[in-house]
Amino acid sequence: MKNYFIIHGSFGDNKEHWIPWLEQQIKNNGSKCYAISFPIGKDLQTYDAWSKELDKYKEKINKDTVFIARSIGAIFVVKYVLENNLKINKLISISGFNGYINIPDYDYVNKTFFLNKINNFEKHCRKRICIYSENDPYVPYYLLDMFVGNIKAKKIIIKDGGHFNSDSGYSKFDMLLKLL
Repeated sequence: MKNYFIIHGSFGDNKEHWIPWLEQQIKNNGSKCYAISFPIGKDLQTYDAWSKELDKYKEKINKDTVFIARSIGAIFVVKYVLENNLKINKLISISGFNGYINIPDYDYVNKTFFLNKINNFEKHCRKRICIYSENDPYVPYYLLDMFVGNIKAKKIIIKDGGHFNSDSGYSKFDMLLKLL
């Protein structure tokens, strides 16, 4: 049976944007879903702190696991899967990236998540989909597009999707539900 993990972004939590809606939709279909709230804020949001939190669920991560990861959450999943030599079914990245975005507070908390090189993620993750927009107000388009190539993913570009948050009109995300 598939299980699902929803990973939020920087300075975020599991109760914002479309995350609660998606978690409920997955649970309504009878599947297990874990929308984890990770440590956020300066000197709290680090790759190690997030890894310790996800380690609590590690025995539930397997070849049938689907990760839905928003923003910095996407590279977190990639790095975690690679470092722990895990095999998962699918990663759906929403505005995922791997690099500095030139917003000082975000760059400061995100820096430990980045990878210099992403090698063979496709050997650890059977299906990879990246959803992003050309008008993301936070992440430069070239970083979004580069991430697709780095993880060898299928890309879906949504016109005027912004950063797929509540400010962009995303309290629900029907298309995402169809991709699960």
